[in-house]
Amino acid sequence: MMFSVDREAGRLDDVIERSFHDLDVLERYDLQEWVIEKPRILGEELLIVTSEFQNFVHTRERLDVLALDPAGKLVVVELKRDKADETTDLQAIKYASYCATLTAQDVQEEYRKFHRKRTDSPMPPEDVGDRFISFLDEPDEPFTIDEEGWAEFELDDRPRILLAAGEFGREITAPVIWLTREFGMEITCIRVDAYEHQDRVLLNSRQIIPTPEVEEYLTRRQEKERRQSETRRGRTINALLDSGALESGQQVVYNPDQVPKSIDREYDPLNEFWQAEVTGNTGQSNNVRWLHNGKTYSFTGLTKELLNELIDRDRGLALNGYNYWIQPDYDRTLADLRDEPVRAE
Repeated sequence: MMFSVDREAGRLDDVIERSFHDLDVLERYDLQEWVIEKPRILGEELLIVTSEFQNFVHTRERLDVLALDPAGKLVVVELKRDKADETTDLQAIKYASYCATLTAQDVQEEYRKFHRKRTDSPMPPEDVGDRFISFLDEPDEPFTIDEEGWAEFELDDRPRILLAAGEFGREITAPVIWLTREFGMEITCIRVDAYEHQDRVLLNSRQIIPTPEVEEYLTRRQEKERRQSETRRGRTINALLDSGALESGQQVVYNPDQVPKSIDREYDPLNEFWQAEVTGNTGQSNNVRWLHNGKTYSFTGLTKELLNELIDRDRGLALNGYNYWIQPDYDRTLADLRDEPVRAE
């Protein structure tokens, strides 16, 4: 029940609950637009990537809203203005499987296309990258920006599902509870109630699944899985060492494709200025030794130092150092080897 209080008159009035149908609220042109404008309707902070998304292979189906949460998870949002029909959950699971193949750059490109069309204004990649970096939770390692301006971040490959509707029947709640408890799927059900008062439509949203007890259990379980995943995957330097792509004492050379134009120093891969030696250490700033001065750095720190010496580049500017160094045995950048590890013979 909801009430309106007129404090001056000392009167308490009922606020009438209504269905979206009775209020002539449309699913796509009203409810969906409200979610895009105010994602907090869904009970959490979300960055809206796009709506009516249909860039799926071999199908023209569209999902209602695609969003990103601060942890870097895609959120597939399905909206029903009144009662969710019995296939809403299956529909959303299907869309989540489609979205699992999207990369961080794919998501940013979709964001750019969608919001540029809505605002009818230019939106360069660097503006999009900055928007994503400002929204996402701060990672253990600083964010980097690629050469085109896109933000480089870890996009979780298991999208969440968020179902929002005026009502949920047991044909939805039973399988959702089962999937969340038994298989750890992240599915949230938000009930959106509509009220009419003084010629205004009032909305109230509340999470009905998972319940606080189930959510606490799932949070603990997901945290355990995250720690196990991080232990297996580790940071980039750990992954490169574990796969055998790098080893202690190995020399790497600066990527000639990343040499700034119009510099006084000639690029020579045999010159110690352009060479570094892997230490085998996995700390924050002791992964590689620059042969030019004998000091140890992270790969990102070394790259910033080298570029600062060459062109007085600000060390505070973001970059991904693993794009700037090549493993000579494979003639590939360390970033490439991180994404497609190769075990040394």
